[in-house]
Amino acid sequence: MNQSDNFDTADRTWSTIQERNRGNLHGWCDLAAGLQTVSGQWKASILIALSEKDSGLPDIQRRLEFASRRVLVRALRDLEKDGLVSRSAPVATVYSLTRDGLALVPILRDLAVWNSARTG
Repeated sequence: MNQSDNFDTADRTWSTIQERNRGNLHGWCDLAAGLQTVSGQWKASILIALSEKDSGLPDIQRRLEFASRRVLVRALRDLEKDGLVSRSAPVATVYSLTRDGLALVPILRDLAVWNSARTG
C-alpha cells in the first residue's frame, strides 16, 4: 500500500482503511456498527466494570488482571471517542460511563446471560 491509499482527496486528510470501512459500515447497518463499537479486546468488560463503580485505571486493571495496561488505555480511549465513557481528572484520572454507556450495560449483561445459557 502506498501513502496515497490513506489520503482522502475530498477531505484532504489522512485516514486508515479501517476508519473508512467503519464510516461506511455506520451508513448501512446500525447493528453491525453497534457491535463494532464494543468489539475488541476488553471493551465490553471495561463497560461492565465501570457500571459497578466509577474507576481509575488502576482499579480497572485490578478487575481485569489479564489485560495489559497498554490495551486497557487504548480501549478506554476508543470508548471515550465513541461516547460511551467519559474521563475526568480533578486529581487522578477517573473514568465513568456516559448516558449511552449506561444504556448499553443491560444489553451486554443480557448477551452474557444468553451466551451462558447457550453454552451450558
